[in-house]
Amino acid sequence: MLYRLFTLQPGIFESFFEHSLIARGVSKEIISYELINWRQEFGLGGYKQVDDRPFGGGSGMVLMVDQIYKALQKYDAVSTLYEVKNDLIEHLKLYPNNANFEQKINTQLQLNNNLEVKPKKATVMLTPRGFPITQQTIEWIAGNFSELNILCGRYEGFDSRVSEVVDLELSVGNFVLNGGEVGAMALVEAVSRLLPDFVTKGDTVMHDSFSSGLNFYGEQEEFVVGKKKMESLRGKTPRPLTVSTPNEGNLLNPAHGVKLFDNNLWRENILPFIEHPQYTRPEVWQNLKVPGVLLNGDHKKIQAWRKKWY
Repeated sequence: MLYRLFTLQPGIFESFFEHSLIARGVSKEIISYELINWRQEFGLGGYKQVDDRPFGGGSGMVLMVDQIYKALQKYDAVSTLYEVKNDLIEHLKLYPNNANFEQKINTQLQLNNNLEVKPKKATVMLTPRGFPITQQTIEWIAGNFSELNILCGRYEGFDSRVSEVVDLELSVGNFVLNGGEVGAMALVEAVSRLLPDFVTKGDTVMHDSFSSGLNFYGEQEEFVVGKKKMESLRGKTPRPLTVSTPNEGNLLNPAHGVKLFDNNLWRENILPFIEHPQYTRPEVWQNLKVPGVLLNGDHKKIQAWRKKWY
C-alpha cells in the first residue's frame, strides 16, 4: 500500500513512520509513503501563499482550491470522476446537493476494476463533514485499494470546491483538530494493520472490536463443530459469517443491511451539526462558482444560508 500524504506540515509524520509496527511495515515494503507539501511547489508569490480570506466574511483563512488541484494533478491523484462540462455549468449544484458518495465511490471502484494498469487508488480528504470512519470503512479501504492519497487540511479548512476533485470525504470523529495530520495517521495505522503480513499473526486482527470477524475464530472451527464435520466440509463453500456487534458501533456495517456510505444517515445525523462550507478566491474556479449569497454583502442573508447550508 502506498500512502501519499498531501500536507502543509510534513514534519509531523516523520516520527510516525520511523517507529513501531509502521516502521517495520515500511522496512518490509508492505507499506510505503510520500509526503507532498503543496505550498513548496504551488504556493503563490514569495510567501508561497496557499490560503486566503473567506467569501462572506468570518475569521480565519481558507485553503485555496487551485493550488491543491495542481498538486493532486501532478501526482495523478485527481479523482477520475472529476469532469466539468461547460454546457451544464448553469445546472451544476455545489456541494452538498450534488454529492452522492455511494454512487461516486462505486463508480470509482468499477473504473479501478477496469484499469489494465494497477494500482487501484483513491483520493480522500479528511473533514469534519465527511462520512464517519468505522472499522468496516477501514476493511473496505484495505481490501480495495493499493494506493491511498490523503489530503490533510489546515486553518479554517478547504475551499468547498476541493471536494469536487477527490473521491471521498471522511471524518475521524465528531470533534475538531488543528489539522488533518493526526487523523491521517489514525487512518494509515488502521488500514495498515489489515494488510497481509503487517501483523505477524494476521488472523488476530479480524477478531478485533468492531471487525467483521468479531468473536468468530475460524482457526478454531474444528473444535466448535467437530473434526469429522470439518473434514466433510473441506473443499466446500464455508458457512456465511455471522456477526454480533453493538448497534452503537454498527451504524454503517453492511453486514447488517446498512450501507457503508449512507447518504441519508449522513445528512440527517452529521450535516446539521457541521460548520457551513467555506470558499475563497477565485470566485469562479474551473466553472465552479461560489454561491451567490456569499458575494452580495447582505449579512442577514449570509447568516441565514450558513445556518441552513445543507
